Amino acid sequence: MQFYMKIRLLILLLNVQNILHAQNSLKLDTTINFIKAHGIKLNTVTPPTGFSVYYNCDSLLFMKGTFGDTIKIWTSAMDWYQDLEEFKDILKNEHFGVTQFVKSVDDDGRIYVSSYHQTEFICRNDSLFEIENSNPTPSEPLTKLFSDFFSQKINKETYESRLDSLRQIEEKQAVYTPKLIFAKKMFQKSKKVKLPKKLNFQGDTIELERQWIQNGKT
Repeated sequence: MQFYMKIRLLILLLNVQNILHAQNSLKLDTTINFIKAHGIKLNTVTPPTGFSVYYNCDSLLFMKGTFGDTIKIWTSAMDWYQDLEEFKDILKNEHFGVTQFVKSVDDDGRIYVSSYHQTEFICRNDSLFEIENSNPTPSEPLTKLFSDFFSQKINKETYESRLDSLRQIEEKQAVYTPKLIFAKKMFQKSKKVKLPKKLNFQGDTIELERQWIQNGKT
């Protein structure tokens, strides 16, 4: 009796797995067809004016632009999965295809979306400075907002409205300050250097991972 019960249970589990696989295959086909129909290319963007697209050894996309002594880099800020219906709203975003794009499509048909943010650097006299906000707003309101949205305590409209408000507050309170992150003679004594706060307001520790010679320059 127990033997036949085990057989029936095994058959039931196999049937459930087959049904789930068929559902995922259908969702995947639907998503792929939608992406093709709308001419969406994976892991590809049309960069903002003045920027070029690069890929590192892991095929991670980033964008770089040089404007006088200022270097601007676009890198990933947030990655998340969207189902097809949610993704249709993402398509309406003016940043989609520029600083927001589809990285990949999962086997269950979900779409992996990436949003990028910009970091600025200034190169002066063989020294490199990173521009950062020296008066950041507390992270707790933003963390709570994300938590409330993903736990479905608030709807999308409320989430986007509150997010815009938090961004506006942060922008008004921001104090953008250059901090030293590299100087030509920085690593003469050690490959790891902790910078004084008068040069780097966060007191960052900078580590030299490797060095090489290119066109006669180290």
